[in-house]
Amino acid sequence: MKPKSHYRAEIALRNRRRNLEERERKLSMAVFGLMTYSAFANFLAGAMSLSASPADAWLGFILGALYSLGVYRVWVKDDIRWWPVAVPAGICIAILVLAWVGGVHRPIPLLLNIVLLVLVPVRKRAVAAVPNNSFKPKPLRGSA
Repeated sequence: MKPKSHYRAEIALRNRRRNLEERERKLSMAVFGLMTYSAFANFLAGAMSLSASPADAWLGFILGALYSLGVYRVWVKDDIRWWPVAVPAGICIAILVLAWVGGVHRPIPLLLNIVLLVLVPVRKRAVAAVPNNSFKPKPLRGSA
């Protein structure tokens, strides 16, 4: 028979794992939600500007496709690499900064993309903190 302190240690370890996995899940959901919103917004902007400016429409469709690829990598593949999130967010930030210099101010999309870039290393650290023997049946982590 095991001593009670051993059971308490097992319970504490299990609770710590659950808390770490919950934090990882919340960060993944935040990245997923922001990227899904951005993909939808870019596809919609591309469709709306199709008749007015085909170049703007293609830019919206390409950014929407990049965000959709990022959503797929984050949600389905459970990928923690930086590029699926940072590439479309970086392109969007560059375009929004150029538009800001030109006099078109869009602070909300700029802020959302900056938050996405900040969440990349935070999510990576949260994933690294979860022990390998977690409760997940088979983690599909991408290489870092």
